[in-house]
Amino acid sequence: MSVFNPKISVMIVTYNQVDLIGETIESVVSQDYGNLEVIVADDASTDGTQAVIAEYEKKYPGVVKPVFNPVNLNVTGNSNAAFHACTGELIAVLGGDDIFLPGKLAAQVKDFADPAVVMSYHPVEIFIHETGEVVFTTNTTKKERIKDVYDVIAKCGIPGASSLMVRRSACPDYGFDARFPVISDWIFCIEVALKGAIKELPGVFGKYRKHGLGVTNRSFELLGEALRTLEIISARYPHDEKIQRACRTGANRFLLGELYRQVVKRDGGKVRQLTPYFLAWNVGARRVMMAIALQVLASPLVIALLVGPLQRLKPILKRNA
Repeated sequence: MSVFNPKISVMIVTYNQVDLIGETIESVVSQDYGNLEVIVADDASTDGTQAVIAEYEKKYPGVVKPVFNPVNLNVTGNSNAAFHACTGELIAVLGGDDIFLPGKLAAQVKDFADPAVVMSYHPVEIFIHETGEVVFTTNTTKKERIKDVYDVIAKCGIPGASSLMVRRSACPDYGFDARFPVISDWIFCIEVALKGAIKELPGVFGKYRKHGLGVTNRSFELLGEALRTLEIISARYPHDEKIQRACRTGANRFLLGELYRQVVKRDGGKVRQLTPYFLAWNVGARRVMMAIALQVLASPLVIALLVGPLQRLKPILKRNA
């Protein structure tokens, strides 16, 4: 009886993370899974990151394989540089500042023994870079779990960069969609999930580093990219009511998260800027109610009254939005 031992490509994308990239690579090369390559794509770093990667290439020849971009390609371009260098049957995705926990690859690869499975994920710990404090663990309630492509759409993707593993044959030939310079991972996951089944690996097998440089802190700036993802998927499947419903849910979920962030920041101007987005994704009485609610929420007095209670309710809102 043959042992299921497919080659795994771990694609790491990094840019100016000289103080973090070593720990990230180490968390991969120390895994107890042998049929492995580690593709580290550096996006023309200027801080010494490439030198650290080169040292790991020397230490692990034939395993750690650098891709040094001669110019900065941005997140999606760098992701594609890594993706197209992967030769494995399975691809695991990792940010250059995040961490695999011991046993991840050996445990997760078992999900793919079922040929119907195209995607696997697991809970991750989200921790504060400066203190190491774990502030949140993803996917610990039934409502948060991702069961199929409709959940990937409605719940705004797979949480945590260190979580995702996909079957290469289910991926788009072009990799990550170049129309999305930064948050192309969401539509990538949707396109993969449309090809087959998704499995959740029980247990925490990754850590996501939260600091001031992350995409979450640019969420308002990237709002257009997120909603464009849903517009494209909705237009591609106009007669699939489940996809249409999932797109509406995903849009409102994303917008509500952004509304929360702007209220907590006491930014009434950005609350008002969110109004046309909410109106575009709602109809009828719900649309009217949204318009009224957003007008009220933009008031400095209302915002001041809401900030405290909203911050105290954050864990409940995050789990149940």
